[in-house]
Amino acid sequence: MKKLSLIRENFHKLHLGLYALFMLMVYFGSTTAFFFEKYSLIDTGLVKAQWQQLTDAQAKGSNYKTPEATQEKIYKSLNLTKRVGEKGAMTYESRSANLDFSFVFLLLWLLPLYKHYFLKKPQDIGRIERRIIDLPLVIFALGWVVAGQRYFGNVTTYADYFGAVPLRVKAIFGVSALLLGAFVSYLNLELTGLYVRQRLAKPFFLENNPYGVKSGLAISLTLRYALMMFSLAMVPLLLCLYVPVYGNFDIIAVLLHGSDQARQLVLTEHIGALVPIAIIALLTGIILVFQAVSILLYRANVQKPVSALVGRMKAVAAGDFSCKTSVLYADELGQLKGHFNMMLDGLVERDHIKDTFGRYVSLEIAEKIMKSGKVNLAGEEIQATVLFSDIRGFTPMSENLPPVELIRFLNEYFTSVTKPITENRGVINKFMGDAVMAIFSPVFGVEDHQAAALKAALGMREALREFNARGHHPEVFFGVGLHSGGLVAGNVGTAERLEYTVLGDTVNVASRIESQTKTAATQILVSEAVVRGVDKGSFPGYVFVECAPVLMKGKSRPMVLYKVEPA
Repeated sequence: MKKLSLIRENFHKLHLGLYALFMLMVYFGSTTAFFFEKYSLIDTGLVKAQWQQLTDAQAKGSNYKTPEATQEKIYKSLNLTKRVGEKGAMTYESRSANLDFSFVFLLLWLLPLYKHYFLKKPQDIGRIERRIIDLPLVIFALGWVVAGQRYFGNVTTYADYFGAVPLRVKAIFGVSALLLGAFVSYLNLELTGLYVRQRLAKPFFLENNPYGVKSGLAISLTLRYALMMFSLAMVPLLLCLYVPVYGNFDIIAVLLHGSDQARQLVLTEHIGALVPIAIIALLTGIILVFQAVSILLYRANVQKPVSALVGRMKAVAAGDFSCKTSVLYADELGQLKGHFNMMLDGLVERDHIKDTFGRYVSLEIAEKIMKSGKVNLAGEEIQATVLFSDIRGFTPMSENLPPVELIRFLNEYFTSVTKPITENRGVINKFMGDAVMAIFSPVFGVEDHQAAALKAALGMREALREFNARGHHPEVFFGVGLHSGGLVAGNVGTAERLEYTVLGDTVNVASRIESQTKTAATQILVSEAVVRGVDKGSFPGYVFVECAPVLMKGKSRPMVLYKVEPA
């Protein structure tokens, strides 16, 4: 049973329905062309003569049968194959179009898709995508290839049967090919295109980039509408005019090229046939003009607004949220525009929230929280380097500054000293009075987190020097402590308010290392774990001075700390 299911699945992947649909569309178009040629190439003069002979024979009480040679002269449709029955009865059957080239071309066009399905080797997915997207246009073009084959085949066969091909007959074959191409190409574009979308594109793209923008050729809405108008409206309308005109072609020829006397005689005898033809021709012309104008109106009312909306969507994808579109109607296009504006409002609000959120936590955390991506908000163990920085003697200084001046001082101070943190892709986790805590971790895109944290600390020391040099506030000094290790990161708080933070011994140790900077009389102290994780050659001009072991609170063994000083 499983094997049978596999065989059925592989059989569906051959997409034989595509070839069958194409053949069916060609059959419909060929049938239309067949009847057109059969009517147009009938020798009406011979038909009238044979009808007269049949009438005369019946009046005399005898039977009359049109000779075979005369029948061949009457029917000159080259899409017919003569067949002679047992009793000598001659019939004409429609000759099928030659689709060998079209089928081979389709097979070669879909070959990358077949290789993807039936070969184990990896294939170029982008190439297959373009082949599928371009397939409706390829089938559309093949419809006109079949029409061209019919035209040249008809002209060649006519010349073989009857000699030189008159210009009028070439025109008939040209119109016949035009009919075939119009019907086959449009029917294939819509019906076979539907098969392509449902049976080829959908299964493939569900497994390969189902939601991304596809690359390839496409037929615009205006061209699709124009093809529909041409195939289903203009061509049938012109055929309705063609039938009476061709049936009275000899009369019309006299009016166009005959003498004045002959024209007068024709008008007198055939005015009852000519007036309806003239009225039909006038109405046909008017309707054709309206149909052409409708194509232009469709382009203005549908194609242009849709294209403009697509352009605005591309602008939004590029980050431009200031491209709302006007909504003037309540139809489907108006609904599309209105909901696009609503979507844009939501994106603007989301971007505003993200920007505001980033003022309270790092933008890296804000983005990861909003995208629910790599950071596990429920809590996860990560490897990181924690940086603690604190202003020395801040308490007495804060007592001597007014509150407004104190806040202004802290804002300017943090603006200066946190810039190196963000430049080295550190995440500022929180501000605690005069202290700042930052995290450097691979989870935030910093693989070499020990080196990044140390570069940030050195940059903070230089930033503090520049801050003091400006002389806007009393001179201040700080201490920076660094420690690397494992910790737990996640949301902490209540259901109403959560804070993304990090917890663990690494955080506590980093804070205590910072407090040791006062005892060590230095601004930057780092743990042995940080030193082991950096390449000292990446820090030319600096030396790592080992300090005496220090027993930290909560630790059973002393820790070795290092000063980082200019050489």
